[in-house]
Amino acid sequence: MLVAMAVAGCGSSAGGLGTGAGGTFATGGGAGQTTASGGQAGQGSGGLAGAPFAGTGGRGAGRAGAGGGAPAMGGSAGGQAGRGGAGGATGGQAGRGGAGAEGGGPAASLPSFLLGADITDQESAPSAAQDNLLAQMKTHGFNAVRLRTFVDPKASDGYDKSNGYDDIAHTASFGKKIKDAGLALLVDFHMSDNWADPGKQCVPVAWQGYTSITALAGALHDYVKASVSALIAGGARPGMVQIGNETTPGMLLHICDSIGQPTGAASVQGAATSAGWPNLGMLLKAGLAGVREVDPTIRVSFHIDKGGSYSASKSWLDNAIKQGATPDAFGESCYQQYQGDTSSVANTVTGWTSTFMQLGAAYPNIKFFAAEYGPLERQINDVVFGLANGQGIGTFDWEPTTQGDWNAKQPTDPSTVTTHALFQRSGNTYTALPDLSLYDQMKVDYATRLSSGP
Repeated sequence: MLVAMAVAGCGSSAGGLGTGAGGTFATGGGAGQTTASGGQAGQGSGGLAGAPFAGTGGRGAGRAGAGGGAPAMGGSAGGQAGRGGAGGATGGQAGRGGAGAEGGGPAASLPSFLLGADITDQESAPSAAQDNLLAQMKTHGFNAVRLRTFVDPKASDGYDKSNGYDDIAHTASFGKKIKDAGLALLVDFHMSDNWADPGKQCVPVAWQGYTSITALAGALHDYVKASVSALIAGGARPGMVQIGNETTPGMLLHICDSIGQPTGAASVQGAATSAGWPNLGMLLKAGLAGVREVDPTIRVSFHIDKGGSYSASKSWLDNAIKQGATPDAFGESCYQQYQGDTSSVANTVTGWTSTFMQLGAAYPNIKFFAAEYGPLERQINDVVFGLANGQGIGTFDWEPTTQGDWNAKQPTDPSTVTTHALFQRSGNTYTALPDLSLYDQMKVDYATRLSSGP
């Protein structure tokens, strides 16, 4: 959201493991040997050679569907991923799509279509209020929740220096409540101590001492890996995670002040520029690896703010893939206020439709979703739900419990209501606002996919 105010899998794994440089982030060894019964190893050499991503004994995982990537940091041509057979060795990484999640727990799963909302702003609400909100959301058709998380919100540039809300501990606690309520969970890693969006991508204070992109990527990898492990241990296994938030300009770009506003450029960064993409690709791959080394059944997504521009979206995604960073899913921000036409609902919907339909056709193996949206709730849901071959996997309404310019009435909006928020809280109870009736109808119209498996 553009804010105006500013462990490798343990136990028996389902996938084969490639030794040597054939897997992503591997070091040493020979390429593409089969090391696990029933599994097929990655082939070729290359990927990111060297430390911080070394696998045990210099082994890289052969994960079905995860390509070896372009050459980087001295590696040769990227290897192909293993195809994930059954019966891998203890301690190996699971093949994509197979079993082998960390700790022997259940594999992550998602409904076929996510009718979701980002309610992170209610993390500080009383437990009884949270229970009331989650119950009401389910009643009105919601089946998923998105939560943001910051690296260290108590840092000198942090989001919440007093209480540390939105750190991984609070995210795990609220996430468990969400999962216990029977809702799917998306966790959005901002990769910052404060808001990350197209205008600012602040390097966390704890990471500002790194002097090389390899070291910075190592810190990101370790943070994601430890955080996903903490979520799982806390009973909040996500079905999907985002590596970065609205990373249209890149990631880890700025040094920021006490309220999270940029004061200058970081000396080591990952900018989405022709010169910067190798660095940004390394950061994205580090995040992908950090998730998949813990639980390869968790879907990994990227997120930018170009829901109304196919050309900008395609350029960003093409560059990521060229660097060997191919996500499972790709999210767009889709606000009429920011990625639409405030003078025309029709033009806004036409832009979203064009973007998502062309993305679906260009990348048949990637799923797409609206990571954030405000007004025109039914319209954006119909656009994403209507994508061919089930490529549209859902939407997340931004902060439906709060009124703001992202969901306010537009000057040309003929609606009689002044806000498109969905709930209004009083004490521990949330009252339904008029737009919530749209979801009651979507609950009926989308029923075949809201409760079905991934």
